[in-house]
Amino acid sequence: MEESQSNTQGGATKRKESTPPDGYVCRLCSVPGHWIQVCPTKKTGDKKRKRKPSDHVPVPGKDPSPEDVAEAQKMQEIPPPKCFCGETSRLNKVKRSKAGGDNSRALGKYFFFCSKKRDDETQCRFARPADLELNKMKARAGNKAAQKKAEQEESAQKRKETKQIKKAKIDQSEKKKQVEAAAEEDNDDSSSSSGSSSSSDEESEGEAKKVDSSDSNSSSSDDDEE
Repeated sequence: MEESQSNTQGGATKRKESTPPDGYVCRLCSVPGHWIQVCPTKKTGDKKRKRKPSDHVPVPGKDPSPEDVAEAQKMQEIPPPKCFCGETSRLNKVKRSKAGGDNSRALGKYFFFCSKKRDDETQCRFARPADLELNKMKARAGNKAAQKKAEQEESAQKRKETKQIKKAKIDQSEKKKQVEAAAEEDNDDSSSSSGSSSSSDEESEGEAKKVDSSDSNSSSSDDDEE
């Protein structure tokens, strides 16, 4: 009775911690000396444990090779098409064929099949090669790339035309300013030439008057002498 009371605290039975036998290694921390249930990493909540590299060698025909895994990952990126039932199809690798047997060309290739179960009577006979959908996806991506390139070229052409229009407007305004400046220079020259001509006319008139006055003086002196 006393032993049971000493091992109980708060209604919960406390188990005695025992040491594991020789050769036991904790699978969580790879350190011997304690059970996996009382591993320090488990108590601290350290779940980021590095996985040990596996020494398993893939067996051809049974285990998938790295190439098979890479191919499956590539095929899973393809959006599954709709089957004849109108539902989303499922991707599966053909391992056996009832029609072609071991000589079937579909063996080892990926196909999209109806997602319904085999025992479902409403299951359709939809079977489409994944390579076909992959080619369609590549074609759509190529069309998008071509369309994007065409849009970029069109925008570049519009920018070029806009620059040409702005340059033509600037050239036209500069030519207009040059024409106006030339017209102003012509007006200044004409005004200066008219001023000089009027002054020369006045000078010639003055000289003519002087000549007339000298002639008249000379004629009057001749009359006086007579």
